[in-house]
Amino acid sequence: MKRVVHTAILIALITPFVSIQAQEAFDFFSRGPYRPEVPRPDQVLGYSAGRKHTQYDQQQRVLDRLIVSAKDRVRAERIGVTEEGRVMRALLISSPANLAKLDDIRADIARLADPRATSPQDAARIAARNPVVVFLSYSIHGNEPAGFEAAMWVAYQLLASNEPATQMILDSVLVVLNPSANPDGHERFAVWYNSLSVGTQEPFAFETREPWSIWGRFSHYRFDMNRDLIAQSQAPVRAMLSEIMRWHPQVFVDHHSTTAQFFFPPPALPLNPNYPGQTIKWMERFGRGNAQAFDRYGWQYYVRDIFDLFYAGYFDAWPSLNGATGMTYESDGGPELRIRRADNTVITFRDGIAHHWVASMATLETAAHNRLERLMDYYDFRRSSMAERRRARMKRVVVLPDNDPTNAARLATLLLAQDIEVQRLTSPYAAQGAHSYMNPLEAPAVRQTFQPGALVIDLDQPQGRLAKALLEPNPDLGDEFKKRQLEKFERNQRRGDNATIEGYDFYDITAWALPHTLGLSAYWTEDLKPLAAESVRLPDGDDPVSALQPEGGVEGRATAAYLFPNDRQAAARLAVALLAKGYTLNVATEDFQSGNRAFPRGTYIVHVNRNPATLHNDIQQLAAATRVPVASVNSNFPDAGRVGIGSESVRPVFKPRLLVATGREVSQTSYGALWYFLEQELELEFVPVSLRSIGRMNTMSDYNVLVIPSGNPGSIQQALGTRGTDRLKQWVRDGGVLITYGGAALFPSRKGIELSTVQAVGDTGKVKNDSLASSPATTPPLVSPTAGANSPTPLPGTIFRATLDQSHWLTLGYTVEQIAVMMRGSTFLKPSEKGDNPVVFVGDSLLIGGFEWPDTEAKLKDTIWAANDNYGRGKVVIFAGEPVFRAFWRGPARLLTNAILFGPNR
Repeated sequence: MKRVVHTAILIALITPFVSIQAQEAFDFFSRGPYRPEVPRPDQVLGYSAGRKHTQYDQQQRVLDRLIVSAKDRVRAERIGVTEEGRVMRALLISSPANLAKLDDIRADIARLADPRATSPQDAARIAARNPVVVFLSYSIHGNEPAGFEAAMWVAYQLLASNEPATQMILDSVLVVLNPSANPDGHERFAVWYNSLSVGTQEPFAFETREPWSIWGRFSHYRFDMNRDLIAQSQAPVRAMLSEIMRWHPQVFVDHHSTTAQFFFPPPALPLNPNYPGQTIKWMERFGRGNAQAFDRYGWQYYVRDIFDLFYAGYFDAWPSLNGATGMTYESDGGPELRIRRADNTVITFRDGIAHHWVASMATLETAAHNRLERLMDYYDFRRSSMAERRRARMKRVVVLPDNDPTNAARLATLLLAQDIEVQRLTSPYAAQGAHSYMNPLEAPAVRQTFQPGALVIDLDQPQGRLAKALLEPNPDLGDEFKKRQLEKFERNQRRGDNATIEGYDFYDITAWALPHTLGLSAYWTEDLKPLAAESVRLPDGDDPVSALQPEGGVEGRATAAYLFPNDRQAAARLAVALLAKGYTLNVATEDFQSGNRAFPRGTYIVHVNRNPATLHNDIQQLAAATRVPVASVNSNFPDAGRVGIGSESVRPVFKPRLLVATGREVSQTSYGALWYFLEQELELEFVPVSLRSIGRMNTMSDYNVLVIPSGNPGSIQQALGTRGTDRLKQWVRDGGVLITYGGAALFPSRKGIELSTVQAVGDTGKVKNDSLASSPATTPPLVSPTAGANSPTPLPGTIFRATLDQSHWLTLGYTVEQIAVMMRGSTFLKPSEKGDNPVVFVGDSLLIGGFEWPDTEAKLKDTIWAANDNYGRGKVVIFAGEPVFRAFWRGPARLLTNAILFGPNR
């Protein structure tokens, strides 16, 4: 036994020494000669690559020195400011001749992006005289820092080297270098790691356990910004998007880490169906260029596995849908200074930096050697897109703003920021072949007339591929990919309860159509007949969503009450603003008529005689700022019917005093999406609270709402402990509202909590052995006796049609019978046995977007998406999914704001 221990110690001592000695031999300065006036990064930093983590201000100091010393090869552009105030810059690196005509290059490349204004002959002339534009972006995940470090060494090589190959790159390529895509997240990580690291290789060491509050992968609001290009919610994402739209790159590389070996394209399946054949052709070519460079060193790498190109919000897929060759590079090495791998070899942080450096330079060389062809293919990407859209079945999308004018403006803003053209109807438009987004996928086309004000997006435009990718209801995963998943499904169905289950190959969600996620009624049409419409322009300013909404305001001075329906997200914002100023609000739970007009259930009522005289001026100002139209009524007497603004069915709205659970029991991204929504969109104050503190809170009664974002139910209960559980239950009993969703949905019904009767769809029986006898021969030949449990197979992120109970307070403000919701994972919820089930899955053909398993709908039918259990004077509101997922799901958000605003009884 002692001999084994001594051997293990010897290996642990020798292996890292050998690895570091070998990797120190990698020379970042082998591609010279170098200009002596340009300082090396290590001379500015005081340490060599990979010896420690560089902080953001240190990186910027290195780049400042490089810029000053190599003015003939570089320009710097300020592209944005992060939420925490860090200035983001991009470096424009090229030959002196190219830099002297930057404005001409940008104008020329923009002409390539619009084939309507540029003939093939003009495109050929533009390509002949211009460099190819390559955008290199580093470390969008802040705790994947090898790219952040490599950016400095790549910049040095390009700005200091007089090597012929580097000179050729400068002559042929305009490099747009984004040295840090996530300064805020990287800074959290780097400061934490440097403060405690001892450089050990042990996988269990403290420095490998980044705390929940630090985890630098995410942005300030704890968003995964490599999923944010659909929502464009985070400041760094908007900065990078703007720079991409400004320079129209033909190549885009997103540098990540950390994987076991280096990954570069070609990508894995599935591929987004909107890519033309040239997309994969270029992936292959750049992949082979990288492979050749790595093979010279004998370095390991892999391709065509794990990392797909399907979800349109990635920072490789989205540039690819703009016509670039968008690629993800995943480096081995980091974030720790040394890592002992599964085979007991050690890889260093320096290794990861070196690998990214070599891949970056190889990419630039491949782009330089293929400059002319890559530029012409960029032009053809958009030209062929327009021709294909005219022949395709889906030609046009029409979006109706009635369900939520705020979200309609949000959709227009998102599209316009990506150079997708949007029009607004000025006269009625009758489409012969229209398909409702809410109808079953196989439903036939109908004739539909659309009224003025509807938004129209024609897909035969230069950005047609991107527009279709963002708007199409059900993107195709491809037959080969689906067949592989279904074969795994069949095999897994034959295995026992405790067997090894094959994992599925979904990397992210499988549907994200913006009309669904924003809760808007929409149609796609099979015709492109002429219509009367005006172009919608992206407004200047910091809040284009507000600017694109119809103007709000108060129509006159009321003597009885001010009224505004809960028909848009902005209405909740106005309600929150009024409550924050101390005004008394009520809500109508039934339809009524007043002031010669009809008002729907969910209308906010602000009584004049229950509020101070300052109400008149404040509501006028707030209504104009939030773009909410407010009606004035001068009598409490209803025009007709039994319900008026003073009826018993009008209930008080209490100011929400909000707690939001945080900590390692809660998903960071789920918490971040809620944080962003509350702070940036509702402007609603809240207090983040650790679940472990609930039992010690003497001020719990000061709050009336607690939201627990997605998390592990068992961990949540454990964090609360007995004392916290008792405190929570008493708080709800006294009138508080507990809201849980996503993974945390089943927490309230756990044994010992018992605040809800909502349970998961689970194992209610077994499938007989002979029921799967027709399975293909590639499946296990014997069905396990415990096979076929009725627990649902996990969904990767799929959109279904949910039906609303329009008599329930949780659905106040919704005028539609059905909404689109997303389901992820394997937790389907049975109806509450004792409470309310206001959002449910009933009927047939529930799928309206994305991938489902053969048995999904049978198991989903008659389950719920939202429930409410009354407990004493309080309420427990449960959502099966996340109502504000990734900041682009806003259709169900009104259910969440209703729970917050209408749920409290005190």
